[in-house]
Amino acid sequence: MMSRLSRPVLWLWLLIAGWLLPAWSSAAGLGVLDRLKETKTLTIAYSASSYPISFNDEAGQPRGYSVDLCRRIAASIQRDLGLETLNIRWVEGNTPRRLAAVANREADLECGTTTMNLQRQEQVDFSNIVFIESGGVLVMADSGIKAIPDLAGKRVAVVPETTTERRLRDEFRKRLINGDLVPVRDAEDGRKRLVSGEVDALASDRMVLIGQVAATGAPERFSILDTQFSIDPYALALARNDADFRLAVNRGLALIYRTGEIDRIFARWFGTDAEPTELLSTIFFLFGFSD
Repeated sequence: MMSRLSRPVLWLWLLIAGWLLPAWSSAAGLGVLDRLKETKTLTIAYSASSYPISFNDEAGQPRGYSVDLCRRIAASIQRDLGLETLNIRWVEGNTPRRLAAVANREADLECGTTTMNLQRQEQVDFSNIVFIESGGVLVMADSGIKAIPDLAGKRVAVVPETTTERRLRDEFRKRLINGDLVPVRDAEDGRKRLVSGEVDALASDRMVLIGQVAATGAPERFSILDTQFSIDPYALALARNDADFRLAVNRGLALIYRTGEIDRIFARWFGTDAEPTELLSTIFFLFGFSD
């Protein structure tokens, strides 16, 4: 009796599933732009401690070069979609956490100090290039460490799963240097451990290191080695397989580059006397597409 009664129930459930599955599939397949029309909220992952690229100010608000770019991109998207408002929800995290958030669609866009490379493009997509950086090493001025070979037998703080870590390992291997890489949460954590003597050096992007030194108010205590072990193109990470959203992000960047707004943002965060390198200026020119 139960088997005969359960068969109609089974068919009823199959029928309901047939109605609902297309709706579920459609919702799951919504691109970011379609979702923004409904939610009116853009979720952005960022670094809270990478001054002056991306950081929290004294009030705990996101600020910095990449953050300014993302705010203007959001304004561009809001205008293109014809939305009265577009809220931004900020999500903190170091580089691996930010990339995971984008890959898992917990965040729509990532604004930090993230190097675009082929390996990461297996996990996420990227906007056009927004900055060119190089890897550097921060030490205490009285440490006696003057160059990469002096790091032999030393403890070097570095955020794990970053291009800095991988390229520094390669540099150590190539030069037969037996330095000890110590994992830290972020550059600020590494700088504090450097000051306390827990580590002998901190490896990160040069601009981030400069920001960490500036934050101490005592630049004379530190030294950045006169060496570059990597060249890193920064870009904004976004989810794969969403060409419309990537186009919207790049359209916003192109407007920033084309109108000269990038010069004002650059001067705001790197100083009025600072100028983009010739390579970075060329990138701004090339990617300043017009519609």
